[in-house]
This record gives sequence, structure tokens and C-alpha cells, in this order.
Amino acid sequence: MARIAFIDVTATVTYGGIQTAIWQLAQAIHDLGHEVTIFGGEGDIRPDLGGRAITVHTFPFTPRERLPNFGSRFRKIAERFSFARHAKAAVVAGNFDWVILTKPLDFFWPWLMPRTGSHRFALMSGGTEFFAGDRILAKKINAWLACSHFNAWQIQSRYKKFPHVIYNGVNITQFECRPTDIELRAALGATSEDILFAYAGRLVGWKGMGVALRALAHPVMQGTPAKLMIIGAGPQLAELKQLASKLGITDRVLFHAAMPHSELPNMYAAMDVGIFPSIGDEAFGITIAEAMSCAKPVIASYIGGIPEVVGNEESCGLLTPPGDILALANAMKILACDADLRQRLGLGARARITRLYTWELSAKRLLVGLGLK
Repeated sequence: MARIAFIDVTATVTYGGIQTAIWQLAQAIHDLGHEVTIFGGEGDIRPDLGGRAITVHTFPFTPRERLPNFGSRFRKIAERFSFARHAKAAVVAGNFDWVILTKPLDFFWPWLMPRTGSHRFALMSGGTEFFAGDRILAKKINAWLACSHFNAWQIQSRYKKFPHVIYNGVNITQFECRPTDIELRAALGATSEDILFAYAGRLVGWKGMGVALRALAHPVMQGTPAKLMIIGAGPQLAELKQLASKLGITDRVLFHAAMPHSELPNMYAAMDVGIFPSIGDEAFGITIAEAMSCAKPVIASYIGGIPEVVGNEESCGLLTPPGDILALANAMKILACDADLRQRLGLGARARITRLYTWELSAKRLLVGLGLK
């Protein structure tokens, strides 16, 4: 049995792909017979661990919004270092076999450890967030893990270390195929005749939701009974609402507040198609995989690690060039007008996720990458 710790100040204070990966992998690693501890900032986020003996420690930190604005990287690193000042003693006392970091922003951690300690550190990468000086700090990282082959090449290009690819996963029991929730659809503002496209995630520019709104308003979609549901919060929310109004499609766009991760399967049961038109290099796309696990066909961008999730043979969904409004509108039209195709792709999507992208498989790959078979 190995003693493994995850360190990420955001794990207990916010929702997102990295946070989901930490909590789900912690449970899967525990179930494989190892001792797991999570270190996060003072916050209220605690998913149901099903009675598992996973230790969670939280410590104070200074939120990035309260720090001098010398750039986003500076603020994030300073936020994490303020947390480390309080958490260091507990991490040292834990005498862990492996400490897993999730971002290069935390590369200072190995340098804080006593020289006589036996801690080994791993980067479990889900993106980039590189910064000046990170290559020097990276010299004390003992193992490298990436969530996709695309992300692995990003890490290789930066640090000349090719990571062990573990892929992210999905809780396939929680994110399952359910009957269409007619009552929830009605409560959200969608009729039985509507084809409901849905996105769940952060509302930031690179997620491409502005492209989705323009595709919905494109003449190609004229006469198609399609609506778009946007679930989430973020700095782009007001801009997206203004754009929907400008395009004259406010009656076809349903905005819903961000919700706990555990409630998303209910929302997927009320939708017809997942839509994820990223225009930035998404390393994997957990929300895409979760929609697929619920047997929903998806439309996503041919960028970053997304094709590794969806596949490029059109057996689970449709891929479109990032930022291509016409291509996205055409893909939406195809799925909106073909119920049989939606069902076939949805079943293919579920099969792909259960075969390749469960958290148990991800945890086993992670343990291999750490030399813990």
C-alpha cells in the first residue's frame, strides 16, 4: 500500500475538470488499496466519498483576486504559495510516497521539502499554464503524467519529458443513460418538439460559446426547432447574454446557473445533444466525456485532445473546425433533423467511454506511471 497525496488549493473551493479529476481519482486509487490524502484551500466543496477513508485537509490562503495584479500567472502562483505556507508542515508530516501536483504553478512544492525527506513529486497535467522559470523548478519533479497524448506532447515540448498518458475518466455509474426527463425539459423551457443542445462548463472565451450562439442564429438553422442550454458561470456570461439578444435568439437560448457536479447527470437526461465548440487547446474535455457517458451524441471542435475523447470516425459525435460557424451550424442541423442518428451516436458514445475512459482505468494507468502496479 502506497501513501499518496493530491495538492491543489482549488480542490475544495471550486468546480472544474481538475477538481473533478482529483476527487474521482482519489476514490479510485483508494479502492485499489492505497491510502489517499487531499490538501486543498479552506472551502465547502466535499463530494460524496461513499464512506471511503480519504483524508481531507484544508488550510487558509489568499484568493488571487485580493493579490496585486501583476498578471494572472503571478496571482495564481502567489495564491498557491500563500496556501503552501500553511499546509507545508502537514505535508511534511504526512511522509507520503508520492505527492501529486496538478499544475506547473505548484512546482515550488518539492523545493519546500526538507532535504532529508523521502517525498517524490508527480505532475498530473491537465493543461499547460507555463511560466518563466518553470523549467528550473521542474528539475525536482520525479514523474510526469498527462491526460491525453496531445497534452503529453505539450509537456514534452516544454520540459523535454514525455509523460505517461493516463487519460481522464468518467464515473460511468453516476453518468449513465437515463430516460429523457420531460418534466425537467419543460421546467427549463424546452418542449417535446425542441432539439435541445447543451453545454456545461466555465463561461470563458476559449470555450467557444459565442461561436455556438452564432451557429444557432445562422440561416442554415432557420426553421430548425433547436434550442441551446448553457449551464455554468464565468466572466463571459454577460457577454453571451448580450450576444444572444443582438442575434435575436434570446427565446432559443436557456441560461442556467452553475451547479454541483453531482447534479449534471439530471441535466444531461433532459438534453438531446452535447455541444462543446472550444476554440482553445482543450487538453481532454471531461464534460464532453460525461455527456457521452450519458449516451448523448456530441458536437465538438477538432482541436487539442478532444478528438482523442470523441474519436474522428463519427461513431460517437461530430467534430468541426474550431471557430467555423457554418460548419458548426451544419453539424447542428444534421443532428437536429435525424433522431436515428442521434440515438446511434449516443449509444456509440456510451460504449466508447465505458471501454476507454473510466476513473478506474485512469487510476490504474496513474499507478503504473508512478511505478506502483
